[in-house]
Amino acid sequence: MIKLVLSDPHNYYKDRQGHRINRIFFHRTAIRGDTAIGEGKYFASHNVEASAHYFIDLAGNIVQSVPDHATAYAVAQLDENFGSISIEFTGLNDTPLTQSQIKSAISLIRGNAFLKSVQLHRLAISEITPRVVSGYANHADVTTAYSISGGHTDKISEAEIETILKGVAA
Repeated sequence: MIKLVLSDPHNYYKDRQGHRINRIFFHRTAIRGDTAIGEGKYFASHNVEASAHYFIDLAGNIVQSVPDHATAYAVAQLDENFGSISIEFTGLNDTPLTQSQIKSAISLIRGNAFLKSVQLHRLAISEITPRVVSGYANHADVTTAYSISGGHTDKISEAEIETILKGVAA
């Protein structure tokens, strides 16, 4: 079950500026002990001009913070945000996702028409900047593709991405 805790309106665009969703970006909150509901409440009560569509915590709880038809401020390259959905996993960058997080991510993507339209393709760094190839990538990949100095390094492992993609395809 997905709990809706909408982000402060200053943290996202109300639409997608005519772009269709063709990418899903994975993020890590990199905060020890945080929860999906805690993240949702934080973004609902703070104007930080940042957001994500979904948060999935260690127990597999899912909170939606930004509506799918709206644009989260999730990656530094603004145009990438218009055509993407961002999923934030709680936990530190160097810890693996829990089985509950993986199962919830698969369930979320399989059960959502917006997300199911994204091709089950792991984007290479070279495929990110043209913005024409549909698929999945880490937040850190966007930072690398656009050579953003001091950009985010949060990511999930390649094996975790592969497990999620296989689960969605099953």
